[in-house]
Amino acid sequence: MAHRQTAAGMRYWTYGHGGPETYLLVHGWCCHHGFMEPIAGHLAGRHARVIAVDMPGHGESPPPPEGYGVAQLAARLRALAAALDLRRVVVIGHSLGGVWSLEAAAGDRDRFTGLVMLDSAVAGAPGSAEAIAQVAESLRTDTSGTVRESIVRSYFLPRSDPRLVEWVVREMARPTTEVAYEPIAGLAAYVGAEGDVAALTRWDRPLLYIGSNAPFADRARLIELAPQADYGLTVGSGHFVQLEVPNQTNAMIDRHLQLTR
Repeated sequence: MAHRQTAAGMRYWTYGHGGPETYLLVHGWCCHHGFMEPIAGHLAGRHARVIAVDMPGHGESPPPPEGYGVAQLAARLRALAAALDLRRVVVIGHSLGGVWSLEAAAGDRDRFTGLVMLDSAVAGAPGSAEAIAQVAESLRTDTSGTVRESIVRSYFLPRSDPRLVEWVVREMARPTTEVAYEPIAGLAAYVGAEGDVAALTRWDRPLLYIGSNAPFADRARLIELAPQADYGLTVGSGHFVQLEVPNQTNAMIDRHLQLTR
């Protein structure tokens, strides 16, 4: 059973009965903490402290007055960790949540000791920043939500479970047009300034990257920037690996933790 609480201006949910290990779960673009529940329930069974957050402007958390840039939202994650006095935290982020998690962890090595990114847009191929900026521009005036829906549907495979697809489409339609546009624009600026490169270079601690059938990260470039990284690909899954193939995803996380904790 999850318990809802508030800290650092954000809603968060705790799972399980606590324990010596702490995990902070961070959803992605236009999502909420519920997208991370397959991992939360699994890790709670390890007798760990598991926290899943609604990022600012998402789910039940209010919009951030400081904006939706990667640095700003990473600072919110660090503020949450400080407010809860979290120590030796492994942060697990999906998609854009993985980018926020990377920047947060690289900026507070006293609290964060491990990082898992689920199909996040880091260490991409040349031209990634420009491609992300084009996506952001298409979302800027998408008041009808048709562009957003098209993007979300493209994240799945033709054989993906249609019930899951419709649930994800429905849930990701809830945030405002601003929330759809601003974080992607922030990601484009971050990648364009090679913020991901700088953060990956600084992060010399355990790192697991789990990609989908078409991963956003280039494996060779990621390993060049973070030689200690474990890199895995799921089978038969689109972008939402934790929802489509939770057993595969959780097994890779378990193995990585077994080797690095």
